[in-house]
Amino acid sequence: MKKSLSVPIVLIAIAMGLVSCSSPINSINDPHFDESGVYLDSLGSTFHSAFPTSLDFYVEVSGSMNGFFRANRPTAFKTDVWAIVSNFDNPGVSVLSNTGTQATKFTGDQFRSRMNSGGFVSTASTQVPAMLETILQSLDYENGAVAVLISDMKYSPVGSKAMSVLLQQYATDIRNIVGRFPGSAYSIIGAYSEYLDAKGNIACEKSPYYYVVIGKDVCVAEVRNCITTIISDKDNYLDNIETGFDYKRPAYGFGVPDNIIQLDEEPTFYNYDVSYSDTCKVVLNLDLSDFRWLIASDEDVLRECLKVKAAYGSEIEVGKINISINNHNQKKLERLAVASVELKLWNMPMDADVIEWTLDHPEYSVTDTFMQIQNAAAEADLTGSFSLANFIQGVFQAVQNHWNQEPNRILISKSN
Repeated sequence: MKKSLSVPIVLIAIAMGLVSCSSPINSINDPHFDESGVYLDSLGSTFHSAFPTSLDFYVEVSGSMNGFFRANRPTAFKTDVWAIVSNFDNPGVSVLSNTGTQATKFTGDQFRSRMNSGGFVSTASTQVPAMLETILQSLDYENGAVAVLISDMKYSPVGSKAMSVLLQQYATDIRNIVGRFPGSAYSIIGAYSEYLDAKGNIACEKSPYYYVVIGKDVCVAEVRNCITTIISDKDNYLDNIETGFDYKRPAYGFGVPDNIIQLDEEPTFYNYDVSYSDTCKVVLNLDLSDFRWLIASDEDVLRECLKVKAAYGSEIEVGKINISINNHNQKKLERLAVASVELKLWNMPMDADVIEWTLDHPEYSVTDTFMQIQNAAAEADLTGSFSLANFIQGVFQAVQNHWNQEPNRILISKSN
């Protein structure tokens, strides 16, 4: 009987010996993963856009806006404004008058008729602080309401003897107004249109104007995506800049790796075979759909914003980046922007390492064209936007952007 028991005892001993000799995937005992490679950190919430509970459009009428409103003459302004307003089930449009302190609401059809026929040509001045305050005082943004101001954003306190002083104080005035509404977010979307003189002739082929989207950040992102898609489809999009957002962290997944195997759905990869190749490659798929458009449209900006390092001494670099954008996903007005980023790692000194990565956001970065436009020196410059830089400065002083600074982590292991 003793002889018959010896075979299974030997087999068990061999099996136990094999288990004890095999190294765990997390052989470096990194505290963010368990021994088998399961990620222990709480990833935290991701940033996703949300439909607003209500949407209000406001249009400025003033002397500087007249070139967009000339009677019975087509402009990209009229085409795009109507396309945008009617896309949201015609919520109506409030026209700001009396230097922006009063808003008269028209139905969508009433507004289009008056806009097309030149009914909004005006001699009034543009009082941006008054317009902004009028909008914010009635906006229930905390509960998902969004407002869109359509304006050339040229602050012109005409008739004031202290005009130069008011312009110097403009950014401070905007800061003080916005600061009274904590939690509000702002996306300033630039667009182009023909600007017509009083006789209906084209005075400027590409004159900028803006859609200032105001509300809770996730709702602003949804409306920003819709408006930008509509004007981009007609090649009238300029750029955008935004603040007051908490971008949290991006949603992400992984593509097909090279010389390494992903552990289920975990951010963990094992069986890195240095005898096959000295380099392994992980493909990080970043969902950029609801972030500022610049980060997905300019690869250099994305490379600058993506911070990557190896925690335990391996060499690492960002390889190829492929960005796929579909602004009409599933044949709807729905943006899908995904960046596939190659993370190449080699010369790993230990049996495992951890890639730490974060995604910053291009807060102040704008295209060279937009930088030139927002710093126009004179209100009469139809190719620029006089005083817009002061407005942007004031909003950024009042509310800031935030995002998760804690790095995301990817475990790389030679264990098999």
